[in-house]
This record gives sequence, C-alpha cells and structure tokens, in this order.
Amino acid sequence: MTQNTATIYRTDAALTNGLVAGTTVMTLAGEMPVEYLSVGDRIITRSGARAIRAIHSTVLPTAKLVCISASALGVEQPEEDMRVSPDQGIHIRDWRAKALKGVAQAVIAAKELADGEYIRMETVVGACLYSLEFDVAEVIYANGVEVTCTPATVAA
Repeated sequence: MTQNTATIYRTDAALTNGLVAGTTVMTLAGEMPVEYLSVGDRIITRSGARAIRAIHSTVLPTAKLVCISASALGVEQPEEDMRVSPDQGIHIRDWRAKALKGVAQAVIAAKELADGEYIRMETVVGACLYSLEFDVAEVIYANGVEVTCTPATVAA
C-alpha cells in the first residue's frame, strides 16, 4: 500500500462525507491510516473484502467536524477519539437507531448523533478529509466504527 498523494485543495466543504487523516481503516493487510490507502487496496467491509475504486481528498483550512469520543458508540467503538465530517454516515445498531429512526439499525449522519458531550461538533484547522468509493455503497470499519462509503462515480 502506497501513500495517496492526490490531494485536491479546496476552501469549501466539497466532500459531504469523509474520514480525517489518521483514522485507521481495516484492510486485508490489517489496520491502515486512511491517508496511506490507494486505489485497488482491498478493504474489509460488512459484505466482504472490496477494492477501493476511487479516493477523494480535500484539505480544509477550517472545518466543522464531529468528534466521537472513544467508546461513545459501544465498547471500543471508536477505539480512540475520532473525527469525521458532519454528513459521514455511521451505521448504528443500538438504542440510537430506534430513538432517531424507529428501526433496529440505521445509517445516521454523524451530526445527528451529536449530544454535545461524547459526540460533539468541533472546529478544526487544517483538516484533511478522505472519502473512499467502491463499486457499490459499502460499510467499512474505521477506528472500530461502521461507516458508510459511496459507490464510485462514472464520468459520462
């Protein structure tokens, strides 16, 4: 696995979901920081090992991110404090899914989980976000948390 160096510098929130640099993602080779992943790397998903089709990255001079405290979503979920973009989908299978969506499990935007204490909004300077794309929508494991990733877009 080689470091991904294709970074798009933007001052807007062009990525609607993403993982902050340093977030570890479960791969066939073990846990790897998201910034070291490359197109073609095989990621462990809820539906098996899947190859990354595209990686988008953005450096935001100032970003509003959601900080999820260690174990806020369950035992070692996340394994340590993690930051994600507000629209990052988090796959929830506990009382929160029932309370927020009326179902046993749901994908909920990180910002909707904010409680102001254990899951809170923070302003971060110089945040680098990475968004992974697969052939179809996938749920991956990032810092022990199930997060959603989008299907690869095809240029017409």
